[in-house]
Amino acid sequence: MPARRSPSRPVSASAIQRPAPAGRIAARRVHTLRPEQIHPVVRIAHRQDGGLLIPRRIILDYELVLILQGRGAWTVEGRVHPLAAHDLLLIPPFVPHSFQVETNAAVEHIAVHFDFAPGVPPAARGLEKRRPFRVRLTHGLGFPRQQRLYAGHRLERLLQGVVAAHSSGEVTGPALASARLAGVLLELLGNAADQAGAEPSARQRERVGRVTAHMQAHLGETIDHGRLERVSGLSPSRLQAVFREVTGYPPLDYLRRLRVEAARRLLADARLAVKEIAARTGFRDTSHFSKVFRRIDGLSPAHYREALLAGGRAKQEK
Repeated sequence: MPARRSPSRPVSASAIQRPAPAGRIAARRVHTLRPEQIHPVVRIAHRQDGGLLIPRRIILDYELVLILQGRGAWTVEGRVHPLAAHDLLLIPPFVPHSFQVETNAAVEHIAVHFDFAPGVPPAARGLEKRRPFRVRLTHGLGFPRQQRLYAGHRLERLLQGVVAAHSSGEVTGPALASARLAGVLLELLGNAADQAGAEPSARQRERVGRVTAHMQAHLGETIDHGRLERVSGLSPSRLQAVFREVTGYPPLDYLRRLRVEAARRLLADARLAVKEIAARTGFRDTSHFSKVFRRIDGLSPAHYREALLAGGRAKQEK
């Protein structure tokens, strides 16, 4: 049985937010951090489905919100911005905002509340007594308030890892969640620094997004370079260059990783045979499935399922 996390008082959603004041918010104190000082404290990390209807509020720490499914809008500082699947938002503390989504649409999102480092701001007061503040990073670095990712983006997988570690119940869970969130934040900063130089054009990102969406929608089918070239409208060499520039992977390598990610979710269902999972996720046969899965995850699908189900049983016994 995994070691249990030491007892601690859980943080409720009500403890990190309050209705936005009707009047003007006081000036925010600025805390300056260098990138190497980012050691986040994760306060809440969850994945939720259902409605995302939040009245005008402020939060008392920073929050990352990734929309996994659904569409709608959010209002921040009086301006309305559309929302759609794969939008990643960074919400600062003491900034009035609200969410509205289509009531007839399925909505799913990841939310992570955090501070950038312990003692920022100083912890002399309780969270509910915090005064307005913000964090400023050195070297002119910063985060976009909203950016569009794409299906299967690496940052989405990293945020799912933050949620899994935070809710694991293990002694190392909080530390692992913080380390994974640090990876998310530093990758976002690295992307921002890269984009300040040679940023892929909006047209390039749109074409790569079109290709990754096609991959997600047709994982169980045969997908080759020719098919992806037709979807993207790019030549073979240009598709390789643009896709690697935007995602960090060649197209077919990225496709294999998407298939393994989908297979991981299916392996959690003990009723599905490995052969059926291989077919559903586009592998030629179980041998090919096992070879690719082992290359990416370091263990066979059968061993992954065994560890996954054993972990689930251990949590039920707690």
